[in-house]
Amino acid sequence: MNKLRQLEQLIALPQLSKWLIISFVVGILSGIGSAALLASLEWSTNWRESHLWIIALLPLGGFLSGWIYHRFGKRVEAGNNLLLEEIHNPKDIIPLRMAPLVLLGTDLTHLFGGSAGREGTALQIAASLADRLTKIFHFKHADRRILLMAGLSGGFASVFGTPLAGTIFGLEVLAIGKIQHDALFPCLIAAVVGDRVTLMLGLHHTAYRHAPVVPTVTVMGLISAIIAGAIFGIVAMIFAKLTHRINHIFKEKISYPPLRPAIGGLIVALAVWAVGTTKYIGLGIPTIVDAFNTQLPPWDFAEKIAFTALTLGAGFKGGEVTPLFYIGATLGNALSLILALPAPLLAGMGFVAVFGGAANTPIASTFMGIELFGLESGVFIGIACVASYIFSGHAGIYNAQRLGSGKYHFMPVQEGLSLATQSLEPARTVEKKIGKQIHLFNDLHFWGFVHQGEEIEMHNLTVLRLYFHSGVRVPQKTFWQKLTAPTLTYYLASRAKAFGIEQVVVHPVSVGFLKGDHLHHDHHEFPHHKLPQCLELVDQEDKLRRFLDEHIDELKEVRVVLLRCEELQRFLLL
Repeated sequence: MNKLRQLEQLIALPQLSKWLIISFVVGILSGIGSAALLASLEWSTNWRESHLWIIALLPLGGFLSGWIYHRFGKRVEAGNNLLLEEIHNPKDIIPLRMAPLVLLGTDLTHLFGGSAGREGTALQIAASLADRLTKIFHFKHADRRILLMAGLSGGFASVFGTPLAGTIFGLEVLAIGKIQHDALFPCLIAAVVGDRVTLMLGLHHTAYRHAPVVPTVTVMGLISAIIAGAIFGIVAMIFAKLTHRINHIFKEKISYPPLRPAIGGLIVALAVWAVGTTKYIGLGIPTIVDAFNTQLPPWDFAEKIAFTALTLGAGFKGGEVTPLFYIGATLGNALSLILALPAPLLAGMGFVAVFGGAANTPIASTFMGIELFGLESGVFIGIACVASYIFSGHAGIYNAQRLGSGKYHFMPVQEGLSLATQSLEPARTVEKKIGKQIHLFNDLHFWGFVHQGEEIEMHNLTVLRLYFHSGVRVPQKTFWQKLTAPTLTYYLASRAKAFGIEQVVVHPVSVGFLKGDHLHHDHHEFPHHKLPQCLELVDQEDKLRRFLDEHIDELKEVRVVLLRCEELQRFLLL
């Protein structure tokens, strides 16, 4: 066995070779998709800027985009949130029509004058094309999850020209506070290949100015970077919450989906006419470039927030990241008036930090900053991205993003839930007869007496219960395999132990029945083969879901129940 363990690289080589080939294919598909997107957006933007009258038709463009999705794209309307949900909880293969629909919808948004980005479109194109490989290779859920993550990395890297940031983005965007490294190699290969394919097809990315002078890290510079990062994070939170709020209002007030972007387009078109400039619509790359070179009006970032939140909230298609680059760069430019850092450096810090705070991806945004603006700015960029991540709170542009762990150890959150459903947990209290309010267990030591000052750690856990017949064995194909197959109870318990599940318990059942069965009793000597069996696993929800994905074939006849719960621990008074 020891000799076998020494050969684990050889054992892994076939799998690595398989994923090398698959990731190459994913990268090629991602690069081609991003190249088509970038070329079409360049044409749409140039045509709009030379025919500004078309902005008056933005309501018509919104209605057309909304009708196309209402008629043909209901299954893919969730966009990036659908991708994240499929990675967390795989169900159905992403329809291929997501790619042309989101490409068409994004082009319509930019052609008629909406304010949106391109990353969301690139991710959806890459993931929907990559998911075609699921049918070809008959991937199970665990492999399909890695495939879709590689698609995210390939799409992000190829549309922005940042392969390292794209690699980390595909790993980091899924859950706040947790990164799963099992997809690191496929994500890296897909990101690098996707970026190179886009460049080989003749598409080039915008080159941003590096800060000519990067100051040394001093106490004042460190404080300035933290303050800037905190402001970037708060602005990222405002953008995310405002966009979601506008989207909720439009859905609540307007029942017919195509009318939502039509009315939103009317408001945006009137706003463009009112401000007398087109600098706040489209991608806004010229203004982003200007933020590194000249002093801009300090309200530019707020105008872009309003235009983009309204455009995306009303239902137009496109991404959020490039507008976040705009918001961050112009905000950093404005902060150079009051902070002790140069404007080009602050513009670069804001460029990536606002995105990192809104997407909850501080590591990916730091890598992106280094790739775009140079290693010399890396320390300041890293500080800004981390501070922005912390100050953006538990909010984000992707509602399907999960809470892997809370951002603050002193503020508990319901881990494992999506951002759409999470909420901060209030402290649980009980009230004594004497009228004094105390924290449950916090003010009681082991023997039940009240004391002060002891904090009791609350662990948010999930209980996974598997119900099946006690006589069930592991499904096998051949007759001999069926004869020698282990019981499902022992097999799953042993696999859970090897998987690292925190706790496994088999509940003895004396009497009961499963759905559709008769009532059965345990007669001890000869228990009925249909006597109910309950296998209970306790751990974090995301880990339990990964365990289910790994053993989906053995669970076809098993009823699965997830119970979210909270562990209460009591500590002795020392």
